[in-house]
Amino acid sequence: MLADILYLSTMVLRSIIFLVLFVNVLTAKAQLPVSDQQLQQRYPFIRAVFNRLPVYPALDSFYEKLWQLKQSRSGQVSVVLIGDSHTQPGYQAASLRQALQTYFGNSGRGLVFPYQLAQSNSPDDIRSNTTSGYWLFNRLAHPEIDLPYGLSGFGITSNQDLAGVQVQLREPAAGSQLQLFTDSLYENQWSYIGGTDTILLMRDTAFPWKTIPQSVSNESGGFFITGSGSNTRKSLYGVALTSTDPGVVVHNIGVNGARYDHFNNASLFWQQLPSLQADLYIVSLGTNEAQARTFSEPAFWQQVSLFLQKLRAVSPQAAVIICTAPDSYKGRYANRVLQQLNQSLARYCTQQHLPLWDLYRITGGYGSAAHWLRRRMMNRDRIHYTAEGYRIMGNLLLSALARGYNGFAADKK
Repeated sequence: MLADILYLSTMVLRSIIFLVLFVNVLTAKAQLPVSDQQLQQRYPFIRAVFNRLPVYPALDSFYEKLWQLKQSRSGQVSVVLIGDSHTQPGYQAASLRQALQTYFGNSGRGLVFPYQLAQSNSPDDIRSNTTSGYWLFNRLAHPEIDLPYGLSGFGITSNQDLAGVQVQLREPAAGSQLQLFTDSLYENQWSYIGGTDTILLMRDTAFPWKTIPQSVSNESGGFFITGSGSNTRKSLYGVALTSTDPGVVVHNIGVNGARYDHFNNASLFWQQLPSLQADLYIVSLGTNEAQARTFSEPAFWQQVSLFLQKLRAVSPQAAVIICTAPDSYKGRYANRVLQQLNQSLARYCTQQHLPLWDLYRITGGYGSAAHWLRRRMMNRDRIHYTAEGYRIMGNLLLSALARGYNGFAADKK
């Protein structure tokens, strides 16, 4: 009898242990991946202990939308990255896009631009050229040039009667919705050609600088855009590729040389930005401000405050994360102005109760660029990082977001 009781007790205990392990496995699978500890083991100069987002109610709206998307498998969540030359190559956005869309669903590639026609570097998955005519170009870091720029921070302009752009994506755009951001001249007609489709795109009558989203099918991943009109200037500022499928879309707006004040003075950018319907903005600026000889905290805070004021005006419901810039050199030495600027930005966010992702501190702080340079994860200019370096930063950002969301989701359960 005693032996039977012991046997049953053992079996019950094993069942409980198995159930606990099974629940833990399910819970682990139900969470977004967090990889910063593994990155720190490989790169000891990374400080994973600081890779946290503050627990502010300001982020709850974003986490709630992700939670509802996961539970109902309906709806869409839009993430918009805004930054400078660290952002323009799109590696950090790609890390977020791949992980978030794998977990929550794919709602499209997001904003793209024909960077090659603006003689600038492009994300790896975008290639572009002109099919007819010659395009002039500008970006918001050069307001002294009398050529327009818009949502992407860039603009290409042609005076040809028929001006064409070819865009080639690494992944097919099948099932996408396409929307152009263009000049506002009704005399200009814009068309899409892709696969078997040739579609005349209709302007939004309320906002003539964009077209109405158009469903397109394209199995090859490449498409053509043409602007036609006699003796008129045609300008293209970006192409949004989204989807009606539930999931996440990640838009990347990075502009070489950009500062907070450049964005603040870009009026068309602010007019067009609400079209992305952002639920979360991730803002990464500061490197170009730090190229000045000295740092003025009042002047810097004024520009950051103005930027956030404009952001809240166009997207009052969106959450915002402010990021510090990674370490870099000025001449032969680590950039002291950048250190002062990042520390100042951290103080500003603390005072304003703004979520801060302190990339500067996470990646090692002042002088840490030397570690990245020795590992060949920083370019020879000792300001920009390599693709591998930016991918690591993207995974760190993903881990911080994942840790915040996983905690929010656990509390919901």
